[in-house]
Amino acid sequence: MTREEHADYVRWLKSLPRRKDHFRMPCPECSATRSNPKDPSFSVHITREGGWAKCFHCDFAIAWNEDEMWKREQKQQDRERQKQQKDAPQQRNTSQHHDTASQHHNTSQHHDAASQHHNTAQRKPHIPLQPPVHYVCPVINKNKQIMNGEMMEYMVGRRGIPMDVLTRMKIEERLEFLPQTGKEEACICFPYLEDGVMKNMKFRDAAKHFKMVKGAELIPWNIDAIKGKEKCYITEGEIDALSLIAAGLEEVVSVPNGAGGANLQWLDRFVESHFDDKTEIILAMDTDKRGVELRDELVRRLGVDRCKVVAWGEGCKDANEYLLKYDLPRLRQQVEQAAEIPLEGVFCPMDEWDTLMDIYYNGMPEGADTGLENLDRLIKFERGFVLTVTGVPGSGKSEFVDEIAMRLLLRHDWKVGYFSPENTPLAYHYRKLIRRVVGKRFEHKGMPLPEAGQAIRYLAQSVFSIMPKEDFSVESVLRIAAQLVSRKGVKVLVVDPFNRFEHQIPDWETETQYISRIFDEFSNFAVKHKVLLILVAHPTKLRREPGSKRWPVPTLYDINGSAAFFNKTDYGMVVDRNDELGQVLVRVAKVRFDHLGGPGDAFFAFSTYNGRYTPTEERTLDHNPPEPKWEHTNFLTEKLKPEQQGLGFNEGE
Repeated sequence: MTREEHADYVRWLKSLPRRKDHFRMPCPECSATRSNPKDPSFSVHITREGGWAKCFHCDFAIAWNEDEMWKREQKQQDRERQKQQKDAPQQRNTSQHHDTASQHHNTSQHHDAASQHHNTAQRKPHIPLQPPVHYVCPVINKNKQIMNGEMMEYMVGRRGIPMDVLTRMKIEERLEFLPQTGKEEACICFPYLEDGVMKNMKFRDAAKHFKMVKGAELIPWNIDAIKGKEKCYITEGEIDALSLIAAGLEEVVSVPNGAGGANLQWLDRFVESHFDDKTEIILAMDTDKRGVELRDELVRRLGVDRCKVVAWGEGCKDANEYLLKYDLPRLRQQVEQAAEIPLEGVFCPMDEWDTLMDIYYNGMPEGADTGLENLDRLIKFERGFVLTVTGVPGSGKSEFVDEIAMRLLLRHDWKVGYFSPENTPLAYHYRKLIRRVVGKRFEHKGMPLPEAGQAIRYLAQSVFSIMPKEDFSVESVLRIAAQLVSRKGVKVLVVDPFNRFEHQIPDWETETQYISRIFDEFSNFAVKHKVLLILVAHPTKLRREPGSKRWPVPTLYDINGSAAFFNKTDYGMVVDRNDELGQVLVRVAKVRFDHLGGPGDAFFAFSTYNGRYTPTEERTLDHNPPEPKWEHTNFLTEKLKPEQQGLGFNEGE
């Protein structure tokens, strides 16, 4: 926590209305993730001399001393005053300066004294972008170390890793309690170091049970070995990485949690510092289903043009099995013969062998649902496709697109990138997203601060807005979107609306030809980066039906500019709001592949309280169904449970 964040937290605690110097309240850091968010686990003590506060659930704590804080503020003010005097002409003499400083000192004291006796609840507390709780630093009990035990013999004898490699990589054997067995087990220990400092530790027994240090940061194993190198190798487990090191391939890292880490959140911090400078990245993954999924996601994030894939051949699924079946020279030769990703734009059925076999045995993929039952019966979403959404102005196109995007994020971890110039200022758009996921109006009277802070921090890691500085051309937006895919793992790109691009139509193209070409760029981007691209487009000006005040429901062919919006899109959707009936019609007009749905209508009621859409029956002048059951639960309560608790499972090495 920085000094500014610490000061803001203290000001907020002191501004809380209270009758006593000691009181308890829900923790501002962990209450939103607990089964009982109202549990007053946060104990606050405030006196004239200072104060302290601590949560007895998550151990978040903060303390302050009034004298020290006052001195710090005075030093900061003195530095700012000296800087102003240095930049501006010297128009005041020394005595005037001391008089002013003295007067300012007295004023500050008076203001501080007054602020302690008046209610300052209107003061806005600072909510840090990241939680102030730092990662746990692993503490290793040296008394638990086992010298030359069974696990070290197992690593040498049954895994083929030379003892000098284990010693050089600081691999040890220790006794450690494992939740899977409920007792202490002899474990091989893999230290996770960054710049020589231990960040985490993995404990693994002979039965492949493992755990990592709770609360410690997830980072790649052996990350220091690839910094500044032109080439690197990535494996699915530490033993596979040790096998490559034994074969003389030193620039190797392992993912921290096996194929269970396909979301690659641990990669975000290291893309720019450790991977952007690589000209060649060799992926030595397992060949099982989860290993292939991890490999494909790494290729997507790191770039198909510089990734190569190692094939282990029949009878081997990973590097260590290949070492045991053959020897170290053969292992090195096999890794160095890693194949390039097939040529872009050239395919044959064998390139799709894994996908075809998966369809053969398991059927067509179902696609991603939204949790809106009436919509899910009509349409399921897959990445690599384009969804075009239209509707007359004021029909709620953008609101329903936000509903889809947030539900795909919450249910399937599909991070979202927005190019939405109409949704500015950005804070106004984020406010709508926050109330949609929390289920409450975004204000201090309706949404508790812990829930608001939790939602802001969650969306800060999952939702990103594209606002190019140079121009709003299609090329600029897609270039930044490609960087979001690589560095942040974005899987949904929202373009809202199409007419806000700075279109530059060449003289030799008609508007129809230009839009058709741009739509091809959108489709190619979605396929190349495997994202769901949601495009919002306005229809051309429609004519009201005779004797009616309402606009007719548009079709995709009514979108201004070109029939390509219907002909080339993979999904098509029309949103139409009927204020007279109090309902929203969502018409699925096109689904390219029938296993993902088909045309049909779904009806919703829109909540002005939290911005959510609730499925309802069709309402007509002759049929008035009952009011829907509004949904006000906090979707983040179950979503944001600590991820480290889920690391105690069997490792599939």
